[in-house]
Amino acid sequence: MPLSKIQFRPGVNRETTSYGDENGWYNSDLVRFRKGRPEKMGGWTRLSSNTIEGTGRSLHVWAALSGSKYMGLGTETKFYIEEGGGYNDVTPIRATTTLGANPLKTGAASSAVVTVTAPSHGAVNGDFVTLSGATTTDGITAAQLNTEHEITLVDSNSYTITTAGSASSGSTAGGGSSVVATYQINTGLDTVVTGTGFGAGLWGGFSTGYAQTTLNDSGGISDSDTTFILTSASDFETASTTTTADLTASSSTIAGSSTTGFPSKGTIKIGSENIRYGTNAGNVFGDLTRADDGTTAASSSSGATITFVGLVLIDDELLQYTGKSSNTINAGVARAVRGTTAAAHDDGATVKEANDFVGFGQASATAAESGSNIRLWAQDNWGEDLAFNVYDGTPYYWDKTLGLGNRATTFASQTGASDAPTITRRLMVSGADRHVVCFGCNPLGETAQDLLMIRWSDQEGPFDWTPTATNTSGSQRISSGSEIISAQKTRQEMLVWTDTSLHAMRFVGPPFTFGVSMLANNVSIIGPNAVTTVGDKVFWMDRENFYVYTGRVQIIPCTLLRYVFDDINLEQNFKCFAASNKMFDEVFWFYPSADASEIDRYVKFNFTENTWDLGTLSRTAWVDYGIHNNPRGSGQASDTNYVYVHESGDDDDGSAMTSFIESADFDLGDGEQFMFVDRLIPDIDITSTDADASVNYILKTRNYPGDSLATNSTNAVKASTQQSFLRSRSRQAALRIESDTTNITWTLGDLRLGLRPDGRR
Repeated sequence: MPLSKIQFRPGVNRETTSYGDENGWYNSDLVRFRKGRPEKMGGWTRLSSNTIEGTGRSLHVWAALSGSKYMGLGTETKFYIEEGGGYNDVTPIRATTTLGANPLKTGAASSAVVTVTAPSHGAVNGDFVTLSGATTTDGITAAQLNTEHEITLVDSNSYTITTAGSASSGSTAGGGSSVVATYQINTGLDTVVTGTGFGAGLWGGFSTGYAQTTLNDSGGISDSDTTFILTSASDFETASTTTTADLTASSSTIAGSSTTGFPSKGTIKIGSENIRYGTNAGNVFGDLTRADDGTTAASSSSGATITFVGLVLIDDELLQYTGKSSNTINAGVARAVRGTTAAAHDDGATVKEANDFVGFGQASATAAESGSNIRLWAQDNWGEDLAFNVYDGTPYYWDKTLGLGNRATTFASQTGASDAPTITRRLMVSGADRHVVCFGCNPLGETAQDLLMIRWSDQEGPFDWTPTATNTSGSQRISSGSEIISAQKTRQEMLVWTDTSLHAMRFVGPPFTFGVSMLANNVSIIGPNAVTTVGDKVFWMDRENFYVYTGRVQIIPCTLLRYVFDDINLEQNFKCFAASNKMFDEVFWFYPSADASEIDRYVKFNFTENTWDLGTLSRTAWVDYGIHNNPRGSGQASDTNYVYVHESGDDDDGSAMTSFIESADFDLGDGEQFMFVDRLIPDIDITSTDADASVNYILKTRNYPGDSLATNSTNAVKASTQQSFLRSRSRQAALRIESDTTNITWTLGDLRLGLRPDGRR
């Protein structure tokens, strides 16, 4: 049969249907276009085996005069400076406090959990504290106590930590009178919280478990079982005592003969009444919610039994209990409490103690504010040092001369500091003029944040923010919009986005220092990090379009526009970010897809060839090559966070990359006749150390645009393959070129098919 050359237009197009984009490319993953030809993207490897705490949201690289190369890395919990693959924790300190006498109390015997009494500690759940000066307590050694711990919040005056030791007898107070708690800055959110407090969360509540294990009950439990076996129940609390005074149905406090073993807050049972308490001090339960969980308030006489009611979460069901035996929960079990539904649960299901759970219709005092955003960072180097800030937080400074063991401190605390901002949305170091600039910061002499205020330090004086006749520090307020969203440094100026406009900020010298002018109205940006600069071009996206600035603002025509903006989870828009890969003249935008809460997709633009493609890749921060020879990206593998070196090898950190390009439909003429295909002659450049390495050519067919594409044949094509034989009859066909093995890369040329008309029916 005669051969027909099939040539496809460069770039992926989803602005029309697959049939409407005849002779185009319709789908892709982990490919790029170079000189009009699709090829597999480069692979990536871990920077090192070292891990990071939290999700990387900001990367910045710079070099010291000695030649040492550094990378700043911010997560929702930590800030690191990387050197040589090692991550040095320089997270700033929030407070240092000497605790009272014997502030540490062990949990049950063999438990690693220790409760820390720390009045007005100011911590939030997940914060980090370093203890020092503590003495060995109940078998847990001083070395196991005097280290860094993650905080599990109990209340405003106490929290728990999990040590590397275990209590000998349990419920023992100790630590001595010289325990010092050093608190790192409060951790932030990793996911945008769109609604919290009353009526939000699981069944309208908020759950933080004190202990966690798995179900281990010989096959699981049914929806009616009233006993269940755990892998370990040692940290699941049980306790009982007796009242020391008569109670009425409206008593607001309950005195017990002892409250040892009762947590600082939870639920107790007296008779048939459940009573929730919020404080436990001096053997008195206070802050009571009477008649909880649908029970009835009742009176009782002195000496009545008080039993602690434990609460656990298994999948989406809450269960109550009052007693256990070894690893078996076997007393007072109530299924499907607080509005949840009874269900069967398989062995291996997570069992989480949830004594602070807030049920439906109850306000959560511990939840974050409604609409809180994720933690983002901005950072820029001042020579060898690093300036950075939390978005809508404090500006910090890391001094290289003090070494990698030195934590960053606030701008306001630096020697000679004068009127430095204490809160800002974003900071950067301006170009050759050398000013530190804060966007959306507190005005001079005020503490409240002004989201349209811009302030800058003295030239070559990063800590001097007091304007005088002899310096260049100053401020200016943008008059358009209601808040600054982002700012980006270019070669000649700084660009500033508000929620409604784009402005250019240029150095003009004394007496004004900087001038600000509007570049475009009705233009914004989808998130603070959705912008990148490549040479003299600035690329960004808003909620409707992609843009480039080259001296004037232009919309970039996009063949994937509708597909991308229909796919983005806009509730997580702050996670969207732009990344450049100058090796290949590419700009990525990474985003969470509609059904995802974390970044899982990208759209990519080759600004030299004006081609677009798309794919799946979970990266949460990026920095282009420059100081280092390859781009770097932050990502996750098996729930562990790493930094990856990109364009390194052909694989996904040693595993296969599934890389493909798939065409739109093609046919004969106007598709009036069926076409018969009997062979394909590939044109592909395959590079691999494996002589048998192959790429799959997958032919898909259908007869009408409304039909589903069905795989007709899969042909393994090697570098030495001359032709592949097949038999296919259809009105329309599409071709997918795919590789899913390690140690292979490829570049696609033209395709020739042996085909002929084969009738109309």
